[in-house]
Amino acid sequence: MSLHELLTHNLGLKIMSLFLAVVLWLFVAAEKDSEIFLSIPVVIANLPAGLVVANRPPSRIDVKFAGPKILLMSLQRDQHKVYLDMKDAHEGTTEFPGLERAVRISEGVRITRISPAVVDVTLVREGTAGKGK
Repeated sequence: MSLHELLTHNLGLKIMSLFLAVVLWLFVAAEKDSEIFLSIPVVIANLPAGLVVANRPPSRIDVKFAGPKILLMSLQRDQHKVYLDMKDAHEGTTEFPGLERAVRISEGVRITRISPAVVDVTLVREGTAGKGK
């Protein structure tokens, strides 16, 4: 049997075997856990009328995600924002713990670290910011 015959004999079966091998490799490689770090912007929302932010809360939080590589590859930095809802806030300091609950993630992805873990926002009446009490 010549080399040409050896390569072309059962060509369809050989191509199908190669295709299945590649699909299996992609499936196994995609399921392997990995980690990714993202810096996510913090947005202060629904600031009550007449109040202003007196302190400097972080403009971004650093988040470490873990999960299957295929899911982590789909995370886009611009899709994620952490909204601090000030709708019911009053003058004084409001603490936002548990920021990991404010980050929307796909099923199968988990947050393993978030920094800072707590954000404090201090509100004062407009016109009194920067004045001593």
